[in-house]
Amino acid sequence: MYSGDLVYKGCLDAFYPSTDPLLFYQSVKRLMELEVSRVFPGHHDLEIPVSLIGEINADFSQLERNGQLKQGNGLYDFGDVKIHI
Repeated sequence: MYSGDLVYKGCLDAFYPSTDPLLFYQSVKRLMELEVSRVFPGHHDLEIPVSLIGEINADFSQLERNGQLKQGNGLYDFGDVKIHI
């Protein structure tokens, strides 16, 4: 899967005025339904495990549960991934 700006190690930027953090999360959730054998990200480390999709999904899920999935809420550090919303 070519993930472009959706899945990669580093800081996922969902803070731009043209980016809706909830739609970003919904896109990640859709990836969870696919059988992905390899991820080709658009940024940074090109050797990333497929399991990173699940980690990003869990990170977004946590933000949603905590009511933090709103644009302008800041930067959240989850280790391999940061989410900037």
